[in-house]
Amino acid sequence: MTVAKQLKRARLNAGTTLRSAATNAGLAPSNLSEIENGRRDPATRLASRIAGSLGYRLALIPQYNRASAAEVADVIAAAERDQVAYRVFLQLADDLATVDPTARVLLTAEEPGLTKTRWDDAIAALVEMRLLEVGAPVPVWAQDRGVGSADEWEPQRTRFPVAYSTDIEDVPMQFRKRGILITEAELTSV
Repeated sequence: MTVAKQLKRARLNAGTTLRSAATNAGLAPSNLSEIENGRRDPATRLASRIAGSLGYRLALIPQYNRASAAEVADVIAAAERDQVAYRVFLQLADDLATVDPTARVLLTAEEPGLTKTRWDDAIAALVEMRLLEVGAPVPVWAQDRGVGSADEWEPQRTRFPVAYSTDIEDVPMQFRKRGILITEAELTSV
């Protein structure tokens, strides 16, 4: 994960325009655009100033050789086929299940950018489930995302749509309350 991607995600999550963010950080909009698009690497001091103007703080977080929820959301948003998104999502489920509680918190702390699909709700449900399993706090971004959605949704699990019979009793509560039909068994690595 690059600082440029994190700064851009922070700006988008804050609902701030590039021009406004640049002005607040004391930059020309073109300079911030170059940073966000990876054409210019900001010095640590500048990156901290930009982050601070958005209400964030830069921090070094161990990678644990795992992708964060925010990184997974980026991959899902870019996935051309839904079954690719499903596989990446299952990898996040495994990654969060196999690390210690501190790593779970750190891998889910950064608010993911929106995919503008029901995957946003599925990621929030997974994060809530995995953190509650270890008694860790659930980040604000995940608490209410997708809760109370009237429409049930299940991911396309294979390249070609296949009827999949989901027993609602096998769906964890965090998924059920968001209308996401993914079973406990799917979230458990063999």
